[in-house]
Amino acid sequence: MNVLITAGATAERIDSVRSITNDATGRLGSLTAECFAKSGRAERIFYLCGKTARRPETARAEITVIEDTADMERAARALLGNTRIDAIVHSMAVSDYRVRSVVTPALLADSLAAALASGGAGEIRERCGAALEEAASVQRDKKISSAEKHLILILESTPKIISLFHELAPRALLVGFKLLDRVSREELFEAARGLLEKNHCAFVLANDAGDIHGDTHSAYLIDRNKKARRCGTKQEIAAAITDRVIAAFYENKE
Repeated sequence: MNVLITAGATAERIDSVRSITNDATGRLGSLTAECFAKSGRAERIFYLCGKTARRPETARAEITVIEDTADMERAARALLGNTRIDAIVHSMAVSDYRVRSVVTPALLADSLAAALASGGAGEIRERCGAALEEAASVQRDKKISSAEKHLILILESTPKIISLFHELAPRALLVGFKLLDRVSREELFEAARGLLEKNHCAFVLANDAGDIHGDTHSAYLIDRNKKARRCGTKQEIAAAITDRVIAAFYENKE
């Protein structure tokens, strides 16, 4: 089988030297790649990761490094458009937002003044939204001067990469990840099952940020029958994903 594993974090550019990112390290993804390599069942292992992600300690992994969500989408389209992929483990923490523009208070004030020059109170919210969309951005292809006392980042949603995977490789066994922060188990499971159904996942790893401390990582691997397998460490999670994906792959071939 051919396996694609994503890992680490994307970094969305503010200017030529600054970016916004998240805390994902790629540790779990790297362990999963190593487990697939040791299993002897993977013909090829593709590892698509952020610039700061941990790399697997195996020569079997074919590594592609990306920076932002747009890079991720291009790399995924290129790979899935030319290679048969049987399983996708999407552990990468893809940014939910990217920087559309960077404005200063003066630039925003000019835009708001123009937007509010006419119209009643009922139109203020709509006009403010339009002002944010149309506000002139400072130049972002070089370092923004630190002489600016205040900068306003205007963010926009990024494409959902997990939905792209199902679109490009509908037959692949897809493992999604749902991370919430300090919620009840019922809420966590409900969110994980929603992700599983919406994106046609074979499995979803449900985990809570409050239960992650280094390699201690309490999580639940949930399948399409809504059965949950509990894991207590990153190593256990990587092994469980590998075992369940391989088993499902050969069951589907029978």
